Amino acid sequence: MDSYTDKIQSLTPITRRQFLLGLASVAVLGFSKDSQAAVGLFEPFTFGYVSDCHLALGLPDSYKMLQESQLFIQDVVKSLNEKKVDFTIFGGDNVEGPGRDDSNWQLFIDVVQSLNNPWNFVLGESDVSGMAPVDKMRTYGPDWKGKGIESKKSYWSQDPLSGVHVIGLDTSRPNSNTGDFGRGQGEWLKEDLQMHQRRFTIAFSHHPLLSPPPYDSGPPWDDYTVPNGANAREILASSKYVRLVVNGHVHVSKVQQEGNIWYVSSPSLAVYPCAYRLFKVTPEAVTIETYHVSFPALIKKAKNAFISCALAYKYSSKPSTFALLAEGSRLDSEVSLPLIEGKPIQTIEKKKQAKPKKEKPTKVKQESKKETKPAAKPETESDVKPETAPEAVPQSEPGKVPEVKVEPQAEPKIVPKSETKSETKPTPREEPKAEVKTRAPSSGESNDK
Repeated sequence: MDSYTDKIQSLTPITRRQFLLGLASVAVLGFSKDSQAAVGLFEPFTFGYVSDCHLALGLPDSYKMLQESQLFIQDVVKSLNEKKVDFTIFGGDNVEGPGRDDSNWQLFIDVVQSLNNPWNFVLGESDVSGMAPVDKMRTYGPDWKGKGIESKKSYWSQDPLSGVHVIGLDTSRPNSNTGDFGRGQGEWLKEDLQMHQRRFTIAFSHHPLLSPPPYDSGPPWDDYTVPNGANAREILASSKYVRLVVNGHVHVSKVQQEGNIWYVSSPSLAVYPCAYRLFKVTPEAVTIETYHVSFPALIKKAKNAFISCALAYKYSSKPSTFALLAEGSRLDSEVSLPLIEGKPIQTIEKKKQAKPKKEKPTKVKQESKKETKPAAKPETESDVKPETAPEAVPQSEPGKVPEVKVEPQAEPKIVPKSETKSETKPTPREEPKAEVKTRAPSSGESNDK
């Protein structure tokens, strides 16, 4: 009995908080009891999703930016730390092969360890492919174990937050673009969903379980899908708590819905558009925001390589249109996906991306104004006073001895013209010539900048 009461006491604070959240949902958002049961009771959270990093050492670029892969991951890690996400998922093809002595994977671990939030990963075909066979559990098992996942298989599940359940599926096959979802994994998934009810559930797989266009058609596109993906979707649909499934692999930005589940195909980091995603989840909706790496020139380079690949020409006689699939529309990249029936899907506006764009032009404008002010308004800035001193000769002569020798010659010319005409054009043209000669030392300061 003591152990039972201890368990009840340990669960009481969580249950009470979730109960209060449920009451607030009913009062503010108008949730019914059925809708609460469908999404579970949880507090709003945010997670990052990064797919197809293809981290590699010493490999040349193709349509994958392999030489820039480490730079891109470091940039994303910094960005995710600034955004203070609750956890991060890496969606497979994390490395371009583990590398000799697992050097690529060890480098990946070193870079990602800089994250200030918990993180986990699923496997893609690049993670398990190479010249030599890759033992999944020998290479990646210790890292899952370090995250508290005790499993002898390369698929897993965990609860990163109270009321939130995350499933990591393994669809990878060595040296093959085609994915796989076996019977054993299917049976495990059924049991896992039954054991973790009343939790908002998200499933991650590298390959798309619901293929986005044009990968839902025949060759060569179906070579990049999971032939038995329908089996996985049927199992996921059997649980009313599964509301979101996220994948990478096909380098396409697309949002689709089947039943009550949103299937989201996400862009690649090492392939154009060189982006990652932020998911903000509330009991009412899932909001998706897409962010690119901080290197516009490298993104342009990636785009040129992407539209030059073989698939781009197989997609269209105008390969540039293939880039539009990777980018996606706003309903695929900046969107709010409702979790409540009757609510519409709608685009969103990102505020954070607009800040750096506004700051850059304002800085340039301020600098240009400072440069033009001395000629137009010499009396307003203290730094410009030495340049305008010839126009105010009577005031500046007693304090500056070297200027007295030059300026008295201009006094009889300036005074009568300034009295009758307000600073005519001939006088300012002659004065700057005298200023340049007397101010050779002061011009040295601008050269030091």
